[in-house]
Amino acid sequence: MRRITVTQPRWETQVHQTIQKIKKRSGSRFLKSTNVYECICIYIADHLKKRVLSYATIILHYRHLNLFWAWLKQTQTFEIGDIDAACVRRHFSYLVQTKHYKNSSLRILQAVLRRFFRSMQRRRLIGVNPVKDFHIQNKNESTNQSIPSPFDLMRLLRGVKEHYQHRLNRGSHDKYSLFIHRRDLCIFALCAACGLRRSEIHKIEINDIDFDKETIRIAGKGSGMFTIRERLAFFSHPFLQEILRNYWLMRNQLPGAFFFCNWLGDGMNAKTIDAIFGAYNSFLHHTPPYNPTRLRKSFCTHLVCKKVNLSAIQQLMGHEKCETTLTYYVQLSSAELKKTWKETNPYGSRS
Repeated sequence: MRRITVTQPRWETQVHQTIQKIKKRSGSRFLKSTNVYECICIYIADHLKKRVLSYATIILHYRHLNLFWAWLKQTQTFEIGDIDAACVRRHFSYLVQTKHYKNSSLRILQAVLRRFFRSMQRRRLIGVNPVKDFHIQNKNESTNQSIPSPFDLMRLLRGVKEHYQHRLNRGSHDKYSLFIHRRDLCIFALCAACGLRRSEIHKIEINDIDFDKETIRIAGKGSGMFTIRERLAFFSHPFLQEILRNYWLMRNQLPGAFFFCNWLGDGMNAKTIDAIFGAYNSFLHHTPPYNPTRLRKSFCTHLVCKKVNLSAIQQLMGHEKCETTLTYYVQLSSAELKKTWKETNPYGSRS
């Protein structure tokens, strides 16, 4: 019987070799360096060890940071203390003009750099985070994806039922079609009513569902033994209870530990969930398309519009900071802002 040897990727091997070089040079367990690439390796190796982020996210971070390091070498900037907000601004201008980066890619890079420099600041390798007050101007902010209204969300759930009826009328259904329909309807309903992340949907296990207390334990972000912001989601509404129980009656007959699965009982991944949303988006012909992030933002925005306590919204969303909730997930329309101004401004209600 042959022994299967698993080889590390080249980038991961380079990171570990750089860490060993820093340890030999310093002679202590505390990793400290002023070189930018060595600081990147310290940051990546720390996440590879703790596994707070998923492996795919760590690869994405290394790719963006390595691109940033390649640009710094061209500008003859090798020390991490020499990087300031102007240097970061020039790097973003280079990506827009030369690499033709879109706004969405720039925002991902901004989040990666902010997290990297915050980690270096905690290690006392730098004094100020150069990306802390750095903002990307969005020229087409008015054409962004609008937040779906409660009527749009009910239309979405109705569209899932119409999709199943459409398959019945065409004769393209099979013995698993009803199970798939109930599973998809349950996923859409929980995303809209509880604001679940895409990564949280496929990690829900059967033991996490408590039908007596009408709660779902959500593990939160992260992988391995570390998770961020474990919380409870509630389905005490009769409409949600009916959807979950109808799905559970068929799910209970299949093997496996995950609550959402295929007809064999195997768990789902993020690509499968994206494919589910894509199938219904093409059926509904809705622009902009629905996805878990958009439904999560609508959940947060509707709570803000109903003047729910911000601390309660933060806990329901599973965020570590209130700033994350307000900055990235609350998107108020001009009509809602005008209504708020009329209700709060002393001159709003005057004739």
